[in-house]
Amino acid sequence: MNPAYRPHLPPLTLIRLITVLASLLLSWLAVTLNAQPNTDAYIYVRTAEIALEQGLSAAYGHYQWAHMSLVIAMIHKITGLSMFQAAYLLNALTFALMSLAFVNLVAALAPTRRVVWLAMLVILSFPLINEFRAYIIRDIGFLGFALIAMLQLIHFNRTLLLRHAVLFVAASLAAALFRPEALLLMYVSPVTLLMNKSLSENNRRRGFLRLEIIALLAIAPLLIVFAFSQVELQQQLQNFALIYQPFLNNLQDIFQPDAALNAAVFGDYGAQFVGQYSGIFLFVGLLAVLLACLIDSLGLVGAPLLAYGYLKRLVKLEHPAMNVLLIWAGTSLLILLAFILLTRFITTRYALMFCTVLLIFIPFIVDRSWRIAAAENRIRRFAGLMIFLLLFAFIDSHISFGDPKRHLQEATAWIEQSTRRDAPLVTNEIYLAYETGRVEDYDVVRREMEPELLMQASPGTIFALTPRGSFDQQLQAEINRGALRLIRSFSAERGADLLVFEKELP
Repeated sequence: MNPAYRPHLPPLTLIRLITVLASLLLSWLAVTLNAQPNTDAYIYVRTAEIALEQGLSAAYGHYQWAHMSLVIAMIHKITGLSMFQAAYLLNALTFALMSLAFVNLVAALAPTRRVVWLAMLVILSFPLINEFRAYIIRDIGFLGFALIAMLQLIHFNRTLLLRHAVLFVAASLAAALFRPEALLLMYVSPVTLLMNKSLSENNRRRGFLRLEIIALLAIAPLLIVFAFSQVELQQQLQNFALIYQPFLNNLQDIFQPDAALNAAVFGDYGAQFVGQYSGIFLFVGLLAVLLACLIDSLGLVGAPLLAYGYLKRLVKLEHPAMNVLLIWAGTSLLILLAFILLTRFITTRYALMFCTVLLIFIPFIVDRSWRIAAAENRIRRFAGLMIFLLLFAFIDSHISFGDPKRHLQEATAWIEQSTRRDAPLVTNEIYLAYETGRVEDYDVVRREMEPELLMQASPGTIFALTPRGSFDQQLQAEINRGALRLIRSFSAERGADLLVFEKELP
């Protein structure tokens, strides 16, 4: 092994401890200041309830990737915490793991202790990650274990020691419990061994084959566990495939749009001339959406710093580590590209893995810029700019500018006190459905409600609705014919009010 690949740093126990404690504190503050869970949280909690009440098979039948829900159920069972408290505890622990893994990864590449401190500040203030601290989502657990896997792959590239190969596969499988994309990363990223010029050609091939064989063998015990459990693996795989089958069937619309789509995009006149080029237009349009999403994900601090570092050539890491980061980022980008082509939409949350890999470069960019500023006697100006960017990112990360939802809490309390407990309740607010305890399948409640529910409900049914375009016309029609009587409204500070009706006519 080349000793230059292992930077000699003083013990990092203090930095690691501060990272974990700060992360736990920020998670606690995020949950304390955001009283209402995100929509996905109810799916995970409901699946955990089903796992305890009906068993594993029912849980996986309800939600295909139910692993995180099983952990929530286990924490609930062991600690006696409520389901949501158990979910928030798991979320806080995965955030701490992810933050620590990021710092450890940078430390494995860092020439100075200052870079490691910068890594801690970066991961605790990056908006795209930290704005999800109050959310119950799978992505953070996936990120944490994926970063551990990346670190072990870098170590294996340096040493070819078996323990790093085993730890890489174990961390990848742990990441796959949260998101299945980790399996693709596990099988693709060993190609970095073949690109490692610091190893002989024979060692490159041996290292690559060893890693792939371990990854393949590691799947066998998991299949055995599924075979002897209550979970029907084949059925789960079929259900998982059915989710994306409609998207696959519509994939040809991108490359061979029909006449109606051409007319909608280009107008009746222009559609006569675009012909075979309309597919290219739609494909490039989706790429533009992806690019905009990635820039938005990196934010007003991350994107300029990365662009500056690239233009000034401040990103220089050892080749084996750089290969790992680039392959990881490239695979993540291909996953994003496939996703947007299949589904025609994307959100910043799906870009977490790609952006987190790029984030690893920022501590090195700041550190090298620091040295340049000191050499040019511009350290005060540089320090002022960095403090401003850090404060901006930290405020953007941890202070919510979203719409307050206190009116939903008021509505929940009023419905509990002022309506009959045995009266059926129909709502398009998932928070209200769960908190009242009067909607059994609360996790399937969506804001865009089916209009037929307004007509099919029996007299005496209570409707608690935030008006939406999907059913607004039918709602007005039911009010006009006297079938619905408004009994209370709750004003939102922003957006539409919550209206409570009682059904009086069939």
